[in-house]
Amino acid sequence: MPRGPAPQDLAAARRLSNEGLSAADRNDLVRAEGLLERAVKSCPSDVDARRHYADVLWKRGERLAAVAQIAEALTLSPGDVGLCIDGGRMYMELGLLDDADRLAADAVKGAPRSADAWQLHGQVALARGRDEDALADFHKALAIVPDDRQVLLATAEVYRRLNRPQRALATLGILGETYGPNQTPPNVLALEGIAQEALGRSVDAMESYRQAIARGGSTPEIEQRLAVLSSGAQTAEAAVIRR
Repeated sequence: MPRGPAPQDLAAARRLSNEGLSAADRNDLVRAEGLLERAVKSCPSDVDARRHYADVLWKRGERLAAVAQIAEALTLSPGDVGLCIDGGRMYMELGLLDDADRLAADAVKGAPRSADAWQLHGQVALARGRDEDALADFHKALAIVPDDRQVLLATAEVYRRLNRPQRALATLGILGETYGPNQTPPNVLALEGIAQEALGRSVDAMESYRQAIARGGSTPEIEQRLAVLSSGAQTAEAAVIRR
């Protein structure tokens, strides 16, 4: 039988990991990376050390090295749901959808009551153009954590893609209630405007676009949508005056 790590090696790794996490909390990522690298070398079988090391490497932009650490950690602890979710997110951002899909499926299988697992599963489906599958996954996540902002926003985006603006607007309404007065982020306001525009509510859409822009959410698309709607409103007003 393989022997476990020597107690002193594990203790050293844990000490170095704690110091590394403290450095990361202070945003001293260079020092954190060095400490966590030493932790992994001190006890290569310490899964938590590799997990934290991967996180710091990712934040430092060393993405392939981060994925390698997650892969090694999963070898040491197959089916670890947290590792599957972390690794799946990394693979997704790297565009490695097959690997992301595999880890998302493992996460859902290992923790069917994990909202994060279902969210990842849905995000991979969305990235692959499987909108209906993504929607089902997001609803499973919301059944577990109904007020999760990221999942609510992703759900509204799927409804938009599926040309179901009424459902998108209803979902965004629930999302908006999770923020305080005048705290709704500009991307949420912009998506509200798109849904309102699709429903023919031009005045409401213009107001949402204006608020999104005022809160720093100006994009060429939103500015163009607002310009088109404003021009149409001015034309309609001029026609009324001529009558």
